[in-house]
Amino acid sequence: MLTPVKLPFNKTIYQTIHGQSVTTDTAFIVKTIRDQVIKEELTMLELGSGNGIISIMLAHYNPKWEIEGIEIQKHLVELSRDNAKLTDTMPVFMEADLREYRPPEKYDLIVSNPPYFPSRKGRSSPNKERAISRHEITCKMPDVLENIKYNLKKTGSAFILYPSVRWKDIKIYAKKVDLKPKKKFFLKRENKEKMLLEFMHA
Repeated sequence: MLTPVKLPFNKTIYQTIHGQSVTTDTAFIVKTIRDQVIKEELTMLELGSGNGIISIMLAHYNPKWEIEGIEIQKHLVELSRDNAKLTDTMPVFMEADLREYRPPEKYDLIVSNPPYFPSRKGRSSPNKERAISRHEITCKMPDVLENIKYNLKKTGSAFILYPSVRWKDIKIYAKKVDLKPKKKFFLKRENKEKMLLEFMHA
């Protein structure tokens, strides 16, 4: 079953009713990238694109960007393609495992709102889609950073959202793949804090 999501530019897309819900994280990621990345033309990759909302919104605001999104769950790839048609945007969504995705061309920009709970920490949802979206089941933090290291141009930037409590892990794993945090942007909600981290090659 699907439920509608109203976008700020008067378009509606859909998300699965039992999957990971669209939250304020999405608006925060999109706004920050729009504020920080001023290039009129670039190539972008989204890791774990889900229902496609981040890529779709960025494609709407930046029609000259060439945007691709990869997602390991087939039904979400199909949903994101349908959502792109509903919004008259042109991101390309593909079924792929980010642990293995190594295209011939590198990207100017990589964006990800990855699973952020360690697989053995906290209670995982009995719903498979939601569990994969929130817990590190199909990919872990080192996998995300390794993908960025390989697929990001030397002059490019990557933006990844993680809870602030994982900052220690991020520093350790980023150093192992020669990535360095450039900026931090904070999202505070109730008693929780998340960081959108901009990375570049060390």
